Amino acid sequence: MKVLLLNPPGSRTYIRDYFCSKTTKSNYLFHPIDLLALSGTLASRHEVLVIDAIAERLSPARAHARIDAIAPDAIVSLVGSVSWPEDRAFLAEESRCGRRVLAIGDVLQESSEQRLAEEDWLEAALHDFTNQDVLACLAGDLSRVLAATIRHPDGSIEHVRRGQRSGEYRIPRPRHELFPRSGYRFSFARLDPFATVLTDYGCPYPCTFCVIGTLGFKTRPVDDVLEEIDELRSRALREVFFVDQTFGLRRERALKLCAALEERADLSWTAFTRPDTADEALLAAMARAGCHTVILGIESADDDRLASYRKGYRVEEVRAGVARARRAGLRTVGTFIVGLPEDTEESLARTLDLAIDLDLDFMSLNMAVPRFGTPFRARALELGLAREDDLVMDQGGAEAFLETAALDRSRMLALKKSMVRRFYARPAWIARRIGDVRSAGELVRQTREGLALFARNL
Repeated sequence: MKVLLLNPPGSRTYIRDYFCSKTTKSNYLFHPIDLLALSGTLASRHEVLVIDAIAERLSPARAHARIDAIAPDAIVSLVGSVSWPEDRAFLAEESRCGRRVLAIGDVLQESSEQRLAEEDWLEAALHDFTNQDVLACLAGDLSRVLAATIRHPDGSIEHVRRGQRSGEYRIPRPRHELFPRSGYRFSFARLDPFATVLTDYGCPYPCTFCVIGTLGFKTRPVDDVLEEIDELRSRALREVFFVDQTFGLRRERALKLCAALEERADLSWTAFTRPDTADEALLAAMARAGCHTVILGIESADDDRLASYRKGYRVEEVRAGVARARRAGLRTVGTFIVGLPEDTEESLARTLDLAIDLDLDFMSLNMAVPRFGTPFRARALELGLAREDDLVMDQGGAEAFLETAALDRSRMLALKKSMVRRFYARPAWIARRIGDVRSAGELVRQTREGLALFARNL
């Protein structure tokens, strides 16, 4: 078949991948990791083409025209809760042109049978992009499906969840070359262009507000990852964003990967990790292998809050983890979640104070949203803070979703914007960032990101 992998157009810069959709908080846009993983799997059997309408800034009309020119037999599309009304309208129109439509995204992770019943254009909702369900669905061999919601030929709808959720997984090499060469932007990249790479899937930690912890946890063989890295290097790509939720979680495997990357001696990269799991030896190995920036989930300045949301560490361990990363010569990004039901002006002030006291290189604020399938969503529904039929939400923070016990949505959003401005407008921070820049290109990219960040937080 001729199969189109699609990131649909949108009225904003939407990031829809890995079951977490949001608007960009500044100017960044990653390669959609779901579609990257599926590209290798699909290319093993079919002719594969890619349209990323967000990266290419295509209007709906231009995107429809591009699809008409390709005339695919089937479309495998991203969808997101942040853009659901736009996505469903666009894909329904494609279905009316006689094209099969399969989709993957956060809005389909919960009540997926209901979504298929409501959307007759949708043939299947994929719940795991690391298996071969997409091939089974396209072949009509639905008995082989492991983790998807499928529409049978007789019209009945079945939710299937019997796939492997732990251990190891293998996928054919993702076809990076099919994706646009330009249009993707990464706030922390030293070099341009960059590539997005996944070496494991899911997360074993039970953080209640995060959907990734509901997916299980599987790792890719290091040799498979290196095959992908070497293909990128052959095309002169040296900057990599590893989107594993916690790089180094399997410590010996991570050290093996770092040793192999160090041998290549030409990579520059960023990764997520946890402040309590990245020890001195691992961080040093990452730095030797070309890592320059680590993104650490800090979330809150309150130990009771961290315990309530099952983060598994305390603020003292956060401080120690940030200090270890600094000693390894790595830049630090702290991510925080704001807008939780318990948040007050005082608690948000403590969060900002912690970010400044840690002397982080960058701060990233995520709005609390009741993500589909998470314990936090169940609690928000129970407290009456969210409704089951409210499918549109944005972690990126263009709007506040939840009211807190002390703050309404407008006040919560105003405080979030104020926190961003206060962190980034410090003269000492600006001077340090300018001193850290390695090239004219990096200076231009950092300036654009900074201006976009301030524009969204005025």
